Amino acid sequence: MKGISTIIVMILLLLIGVSLTGLGYVTFTSLFSQITQSTQSSISQTTTTMLSQVKIETIVKSTCPAAGATVNVRNIGKVDVTQIRVYVNDRLDNVILATITPGQVSPITTATYCITTNDVVKVTTAQGAIAIQTAS
Repeated sequence: MKGISTIIVMILLLLIGVSLTGLGYVTFTSLFSQITQSTQSSISQTTTTMLSQVKIETIVKSTCPAAGATVNVRNIGKVDVTQIRVYVNDRLDNVILATITPGQVSPITTATYCITTNDVVKVTTAQGAIAIQTAS
């Protein structure tokens, strides 16, 4: 009987070792998969942000008190920009959901505020691009 119990103990230890190894493999595989996906998403977002740039070409001022000034925005980046927001003196004026492709100029009309001399106009996009210009 003494020889059999030694064999059973060895088999049990072997099974415990194999099951712990399998559990460790599954845990680390899942963890590294999540880290890889998170890193790829972060790199993709950072790349998009770096490749998106906009420029305010011209500002056609409006006659106050009426809104309706036109801000011509050019996409000078390498990716499409979306959700263009226009701020006049740090106040949100208009949100345009259209897409501006690279090289394209898009006129955006103010909806709430008029733009006069020395007003600061800021344009932002969903991709993180920012352009600021003072009306002259």
